[in-house]
Amino acid sequence: MSITRGAQRLGLPQMRGLHRLAIGAAVDSLGSGIFIPFTIPYFLIVTDLDLVSIGTALSIAALAGVPAGMMAGPLVDRLGATTVVVGSNLLHSIGFLGYLFVDTPWQLALVAALIYWADGAWLPAQGTLVVELVGLDQQPRWFALIRSTRNAALGLGGIIAASVVGFGDAGYQALAAGNAVSYLLVAVLIGSWPKARARAGRRAAVSRPRPAGGYRQVLRDRPFTLVVLANGFFVLAIFAIILLIPAYVGVTMPELAWLPGALYTVNTVLVVLAQPPVVRWTERRAETGVLRLAALVWIACFGVLAVSALLAPPMAVLVVFAGVVVFTAAELLFAPTSAAFAARLAPPALRGRYLGTHQLSWGTATVVAPLLFTSLLSLGPVWPWLALIAICGTGWLLIGVAGRRLGTRPRQHETEPA
Repeated sequence: MSITRGAQRLGLPQMRGLHRLAIGAAVDSLGSGIFIPFTIPYFLIVTDLDLVSIGTALSIAALAGVPAGMMAGPLVDRLGATTVVVGSNLLHSIGFLGYLFVDTPWQLALVAALIYWADGAWLPAQGTLVVELVGLDQQPRWFALIRSTRNAALGLGGIIAASVVGFGDAGYQALAAGNAVSYLLVAVLIGSWPKARARAGRRAAVSRPRPAGGYRQVLRDRPFTLVVLANGFFVLAIFAIILLIPAYVGVTMPELAWLPGALYTVNTVLVVLAQPPVVRWTERRAETGVLRLAALVWIACFGVLAVSALLAPPMAVLVVFAGVVVFTAAELLFAPTSAAFAARLAPPALRGRYLGTHQLSWGTATVVAPLLFTSLLSLGPVWPWLALIAICGTGWLLIGVAGRRLGTRPRQHETEPA
């Protein structure tokens, strides 16, 4: 009992009977960490495709995958989250196996689109499954644990992958095959889980009729649509650690090739260690307040990074490290709160559609971020950070308006199903 209470004080969720959620996230993320950082190098090494063809095909695939979450939402509401989670993992597995047979740009676009579709369907299904299994009151802690687990597994996967790619074509193909196997294992793990299947059966028994309103009801929910819009701005900030910071370092400090990896490692370690206690601090506070605080912390971070553009190494390096630490603080506030807030605002019968709409902000930012960041960086190293300050300020304003419109809407409470 003392161990359980200690874990609760650290911000960890109740684990009894729910270990497959964490194991599934770890296996899934290990496979992703093994392959995703090497996606473009994979096709450069294994195929005869050039860089422009690869980038164009992946961009087309990403654009095609944007509506996947909204199209999956009704399936989640109709068939249940477990079915869609299993199906999306099977699609992932088929997609990464398909990478082994890609020879042309159109084949790459087609197979990558399948993977992007699986990504889009998985997000609302996974969010709904977590709520169905643990309840609304425990979901922020579970989102935080899954996120910490994913970051740790992604880091480990990257280390494994770096040791495999030295074997040339065979090593890269092993990465794709290994990722396919990891998704298949997760599908089996969740699909054979008695607790998830029992919950899916109960949901199917009460959810067979079409929910009233559909997406019309979602779009009429003005506070929620404002939250989704604000989330799109915040997701652009999230992508800065993945896309912008490595490019920024490459432009301003090209001689420091090791720096992006070191910065990402700092971010990953901080997320793994600090996410549970941070979510414990946020769970008794209003989500709108936490999200606005995250926006302000991001604004401070991007101000620090803008200053780094005016400095020369080694001072610039120290300032960039400081900026990444501040960035991570905002990320820790934002990520679990955003997901939990969207689920809490959703009526149970329409939760798949609500989370599918929320996922649209992630899909749209996936398409917008690369072009936006590279265009701004081409104007000068300060411009991306100034733009992100404006972007986060806009998100801060939108969340404030959403909070006022929410007014006295009662908070939903949904305990763990029996």
